[in-house]
Amino acid sequence: MKTIGVVANFEKERAADSIRHVSSMASGMGFEVFAEERAAALCPSERVCQVSEFSKNGVEAVVVLGGDGTMLDAAHKVARQKLPLMGLNIGSLGYLTSVEEHRFAEALQQLRENRYDVSLRSALAVKIDHLDGSEVLLSDALNDIVVSRGASGRAVVLELLLDDKPVTQVLCDGIIVATPTGSTAYSLATGGPILLPDTPALVISMICPHTLTSRPLVIRDTIKITIHALACEVPMIVSQDGQEDEPFFKGDSVVVRRSAEDIPLIELHGYNPCDVLRRKLGWGGR
Repeated sequence: MKTIGVVANFEKERAADSIRHVSSMASGMGFEVFAEERAAALCPSERVCQVSEFSKNGVEAVVVLGGDGTMLDAAHKVARQKLPLMGLNIGSLGYLTSVEEHRFAEALQQLRENRYDVSLRSALAVKIDHLDGSEVLLSDALNDIVVSRGASGRAVVLELLLDDKPVTQVLCDGIIVATPTGSTAYSLATGGPILLPDTPALVISMICPHTLTSRPLVIRDTIKITIHALACEVPMIVSQDGQEDEPFFKGDSVVVRRSAEDIPLIELHGYNPCDVLRRKLGWGGR
């Protein structure tokens, strides 16, 4: 590999120093580096390029400096370019940006020598069918689709269907549909299970259900999921990866399927997702 793009989250305290450090190492290894104007201004060796133009300029992979939110944002920006992303963690949790700072040089060297692995992560395609017959298509989600009560302080009544067959009606604050990648995000906070990245399944979790019998549901990722709004006082919100917020009204339906397009994430050679889980969740500690 000879050409990379750099995306960074400037809200991170160490962003500027990290960009300079990574750019310097990459240039020293012979990479041609592209970045948007703010990042390129910190590094004279970088060439200015909008993220949307990366593939047109020969970028072969995108290096993402930040946390998991930065990685999700980058995935949306480069989705149609089908470029693999490698996350360098200067954030906190770092499930997606799993390369820690002491391994940045090793990660770049593996890119240069083509010794890395690519994990094809499943994504979610979502459509909102409004009661008036109109529809809205959202961008694919790498982590999750969330249907929530929005600004209302009152619970809503949602109906869940799988392949058009009714499953349940529930009074709750919302429903999360998560990919294996997203199973360690919002879904985990609601008590959902953790799925390893290559698991061909999805997780459906209720947000604050008004029943003690509600439990997360794991289903095959070939199943169509429909969430129908039976009762709500004010417009609800449908969001994907926390990126887009679309209004959702009584009588509307959200249809979620596995996307036809996977999202390629670069992993260091020998990467084990359980290592990340042990480190981030403190497994094995007392």
